[in-house]
Amino acid sequence: MNTTRPRWLASLPHVRPQRQTVAEPRRLRITLLLEGLLLMLGIWAALTVSLPGQYGQLEVGVPSPISIWAPNEVSYVSEVLTAERQAQAANSPDNLIYVYDPQIPVQQRQNLVVLLDTITSVREDPSLTRAQRLTTLAEMPNAALEISEAQADVILTLDEVRWDQLRTQTLALYDRAIERYDFAIDERALLQLRERWLTYWLATTNLSPTQRDLATFFTESFLRVNRTLDEAATAQRREEVSNNVPPQSVRVLAGERIVSTGEIITPEIIEKLQRTGAMPRPLSWSDIVGRGLFSALLAAGFMAYAVIYEAPLAMRPRSLVVLIILINATLIAARLLLPLVPAWPHYFPLATMAIIFAVVFSGRISITASALMAAVIGVMEQDALPLAITLVATCVVAVLAVRSADRILTFFIAGVSVAMTAFGMTLAFWLMDSPSFQSATISTALIPMLLFAGMNGGISTILALGVFNLVSRAAGQVTPLQLMELAHPSRPLLRKLIREAPGTYYHSVAVGNLAEAAAEAVGADALLLRVGAYYHDIGKTIRPYFFTDNQMGRENVHNDLDPMTSAQIIVDHVREGVKMAQAEGLPSQIVDFIATHHGTGVIRHFYQQALQQQDSVNEADFRYPGPRPHTREQAIMMLADSVEATVRSKAQNGKLAPSRTSDGQVSGGLNGAMALDELVKSIIETRVREGELDLAPLTMHDLTLIKQAFVTSLQSIYHPRVDYSPQTGR
Repeated sequence: MNTTRPRWLASLPHVRPQRQTVAEPRRLRITLLLEGLLLMLGIWAALTVSLPGQYGQLEVGVPSPISIWAPNEVSYVSEVLTAERQAQAANSPDNLIYVYDPQIPVQQRQNLVVLLDTITSVREDPSLTRAQRLTTLAEMPNAALEISEAQADVILTLDEVRWDQLRTQTLALYDRAIERYDFAIDERALLQLRERWLTYWLATTNLSPTQRDLATFFTESFLRVNRTLDEAATAQRREEVSNNVPPQSVRVLAGERIVSTGEIITPEIIEKLQRTGAMPRPLSWSDIVGRGLFSALLAAGFMAYAVIYEAPLAMRPRSLVVLIILINATLIAARLLLPLVPAWPHYFPLATMAIIFAVVFSGRISITASALMAAVIGVMEQDALPLAITLVATCVVAVLAVRSADRILTFFIAGVSVAMTAFGMTLAFWLMDSPSFQSATISTALIPMLLFAGMNGGISTILALGVFNLVSRAAGQVTPLQLMELAHPSRPLLRKLIREAPGTYYHSVAVGNLAEAAAEAVGADALLLRVGAYYHDIGKTIRPYFFTDNQMGRENVHNDLDPMTSAQIIVDHVREGVKMAQAEGLPSQIVDFIATHHGTGVIRHFYQQALQQQDSVNEADFRYPGPRPHTREQAIMMLADSVEATVRSKAQNGKLAPSRTSDGQVSGGLNGAMALDELVKSIIETRVREGELDLAPLTMHDLTLIKQAFVTSLQSIYHPRVDYSPQTGR
């Protein structure tokens, strides 16, 4: 027994027959180191692992490999949109300034008329031969065009009617071209006329192909640009318009999808990602090292807590490994799932693990593990302190709600509590971050908050109910619900105990009452103790009549046996009980009670008989195999078993006196009878003196409380009776 918190590494038992053994000190140190390393690697992986493309560089014009949502609400002036609006305003056709000369089309038409009149006069000049006419047309000076000999030959070949028709259609074609663009022809209009309109219009006339070619030649030759762009004035206008464009403001809501998988990246998307802090950034070596250091510190802190404040768990490598694996799996799941629902990370069902840890292990380790996971998730989500606080709050509420977990209803209560807490915390942070208080906005936000909060609570409850039993079996832990099942009298071993060793069964029930009262006094696991008490003596069912519990009306069979044989039969009930419990598949915690409820104590009665009969006796032959109790519950079980058996024996033999009263009277009785409180005290002191409680984390104050609980419970059973003398008649 320790008067202060035990030094866990110096107080490890060396031999335990249970299925899950406590490791040797050196081996345990190595195991704890490896477990801490496993936890660190899991946290490190959760902080660095990502979805495909999550840490890749996004490039403009390339499809996005992932979908990204805005983690926060952000308002900013967009340089990209402002530049686009300025470019659109500057490139508007309204900003083009032209220099326009309306006289050029008129003058060019006059020149065309003069040319056609000149050709007509050459055609009609009787003084010229055909050869001279060809030469005159080919050498006719004109700045607009130069007639080739082939064209001149065609002109002279046409008769008067066809020439007049050509002349008329040419002037009409020119006029139509000028009117088409309202006497304002620029380079673009001139190009369209030459490539499209002149050919189209001539096709609607009755001119021959030869005439059409000449009409096109004459018209194109005299079409001139009379509308030109003023570069300087246009540039000035564009600059003025661009400067007048107001800055473009952008508001990105929290949870808004910025880019979808496969969407082409644009400069606007890049800007949104940068402004909202959602831009994927490749992890550098410093990032990786920093996250590794952070993981190592968290893992070291958690393992130190487990070793110092949860020593029974730390001494069970199997349980601690399962706990660490679940922590790592939860963090990696959060890393992979939260990017898929970035708008609502506050509703990640972390409370599932809190409920499972509280039911399978303990509330304290559950809160500690939940705080660790919430801190990691907060760092994972860009140092989101409100997120971490919300997750911790939901986990704490869940742990408080399932503190007993002896009914299915407690899981549903925990789910409702988680939903209410998640909703309240999210609403609180939303109100603090909201720029203005508007009832319409609140009503719009409440619906998704309520929906996701309800889903959080429901998922937490369903997953916890479905998984906790598997986790408890994997960790070798026993849950309150399992204990409630084990306590039912219909269990095979209990039925066997009731039927074949009823005296032992009632002794076990009485031990359970004492142990439960003591556990409640010192804050131990009362339910575990009661169930352990029911099973601690099941080994007596092998030879029930060799134990005084079941010898009512029978002769003591040990009277015909030698002391060593009797001692071995008594000792065997521990060994046989362990075998029976293991064969039945009872949890290791229950098996531990069977193995430790006598510790390594000596069977004094038969040992003294042997000393009287023999000169030399080996005390080890009269000792229980142990081990000694190493938890508070096992120590309480040992004391409760000893106290109940001794007090009942004293009471049956008339050697139990009333306890000392408040006024100090009656501390003992006649014929060597002992007061109840003195008897309980002497039993506890004997166990302490023999060293049976050296490994148990009980303080002197705990022992005082246990003694008081025993005495109070026993007084209600063995209190002095009032002597009702028969009345005599007068």
